[in-house]
Amino acid sequence: MRLLRCRLVWVAALALAVAGCLGVRSEPFSKEAAALVAYYEPRRDADAAHVEALAAARRGDLSALKAWREGLERSLPAVEVFNQTHAGRVTLSLRGPWAVYEPAQEARATFLYLHGGGWCVGPARMNEAFCADLAEKARVAVWSLDYPLAPEHPFPAAPRAVAQALRELRAKFPGRPLFVGGDSAGGGLAVAAALAAPGVADGLVLYYPALTAFTETTPEWRAYKDVILLTDALTEAFSRTYVDEATARADPLASPLLADDAALRALPPVLTVAAECDLLAGLSRRFHERLAALGRQDAKRLVIPGVLHGFLSFPQLPDSQAQALQATCEWLSFRLNYR
Repeated sequence: MRLLRCRLVWVAALALAVAGCLGVRSEPFSKEAAALVAYYEPRRDADAAHVEALAAARRGDLSALKAWREGLERSLPAVEVFNQTHAGRVTLSLRGPWAVYEPAQEARATFLYLHGGGWCVGPARMNEAFCADLAEKARVAVWSLDYPLAPEHPFPAAPRAVAQALRELRAKFPGRPLFVGGDSAGGGLAVAAALAAPGVADGLVLYYPALTAFTETTPEWRAYKDVILLTDALTEAFSRTYVDEATARADPLASPLLADDAALRALPPVLTVAAECDLLAGLSRRFHERLAALGRQDAKRLVIPGVLHGFLSFPQLPDSQAQALQATCEWLSFRLNYR
């Protein structure tokens, strides 16, 4: 009875969320997240434009979606500029569909990174600053994949491509530990790759992962669904551009939270870094609850307080990124020593 009362209190706290964050917090967002919200809140028309771009793409008009993608590409520095800035620490090279970040010291492991963007937008270099920091601080070679995007390449093109890329990296570096991870949609694809290629990866690292391609109305979803940068409307638009709802509710490669217990037992060790003020936070919570019920003590989940979905993509959120980087480096070091 006491446990039931505690759960009811927790759900009530979520229901009383203010501005998309838990009501029990004295401040709804961290200071840096609050500043970002203040900037983007008056610009919700951009969010509506993205929803319409995805709707138009589903109708066959890709012009707005391609312009969105091209804008993300234009924001990136030339490879030469990146390498000059990071000289002596990290080297970037473009190799086919890969953006490869090599640390100055010999790499201890390979890390297949999968960017976010709702399965529909984003280049391999989307989270370049974080990938570079990860390569340098964790001393891993980060191979970020330009996987096929929807709607031109609908499900299951992306998980198939990612699983194949995982196998290719294992063959390329047979004696080196191999981790796979990503943020948002990329986090979901990382789990899908591990499901499709069991036993290939040595670990999963998931940042605020999208673990279903359909609306799962967790308490977190209800509390945070109107928070700018990822609203329920934009999430639904991404999902339906990627895969039809019937398939999303039936296929674990589209929605890894649907994987059965046997498949979850076969996953490698997992680290999840969740954002507190994120409508998807409940998905990773449920994922880890299932892993815990299966006795998976090698599955860890960290919730960064007061931060928004997508925080790895915004230079305005350095404190949150630093927490994620430190947690990842510590976890990777533990796993490498454990081996």
